[in-house]
Amino acid sequence: MAMPGSREARLFYRCAYGRCDEAQVLLRAGYTTGAVYLAGYTVECILKALILNAVPPGRVTEVLQLFRGNHAHDFEWLKALYRRHQGATLPPDVRRAFTLVNEWSTDMRYSPEHMRGADAERFLSGVDAILKWAEERM
Repeated sequence: MAMPGSREARLFYRCAYGRCDEAQVLLRAGYTTGAVYLAGYTVECILKALILNAVPPGRVTEVLQLFRGNHAHDFEWLKALYRRHQGATLPPDVRRAFTLVNEWSTDMRYSPEHMRGADAERFLSGVDAILKWAEERM
């Protein structure tokens, strides 16, 4: 496992893997909505780690300020910020993985619905593919 260079990037990186582990536990226990909710934070945190890993050390504080507010949970906004700082586009398999997770929202915390197991497993498979891709970029 590669580790990002900056302390701030490492924080988001460790959080991404922590939320992923927790999501797996919830999924195995049948708490599908909770699993997907936490797994969404996996994607958010790993994107933030990638972004912070790509910016020069003198700009880390500036970029961290961008992570405030509702837009900081938006995968499309985070992907655009990643492209701006990294200058790279997402490969086709990663774009497909993002189609599996793009419906995620922090509003899921208010949902009393129980997500179907197959849908939750599909979501987490997208998360796993995104993590694998991100790992190769650290």
